[in-house]
Amino acid sequence: MWSGSFLTDDLPRGADIATLVRVLHDHDDDSALAILRAARRALPPGGTLLIAEPMAETRGAEPAGAAYFGFYLLAMGSGRPRTPAALTDLLRAAGFDRIRLLPTRRPLLARVMTAQPAADV
Repeated sequence: MWSGSFLTDDLPRGADIATLVRVLHDHDDDSALAILRAARRALPPGGTLLIAEPMAETRGAEPAGAAYFGFYLLAMGSGRPRTPAALTDLLRAAGFDRIRLLPTRRPLLARVMTAQPAADV
């Protein structure tokens, strides 16, 4: 069992997959990038990062998603929903590639992305 902060501590190594479920949208870009970099350092070559969270500009859910997550993040005091393109930019900056957006049955609640550590980082 690991305890610590994924913002300041190294994550445990040795897993083939790391998951971030409804984590990144609670944080500003700098913190989200720190979390992604920590995940990148923890994953072996060929490992996978799986992100599941609500994302901005989800087709068909724009008004409801904007209203709900606007209030949610106001209550949290930080963070923001990001588009898949914005998450892709953060993932690339953290050293990931082979980024994929996967379909989900309830995209308003969560969309899923996977990424793998870039070989040249």
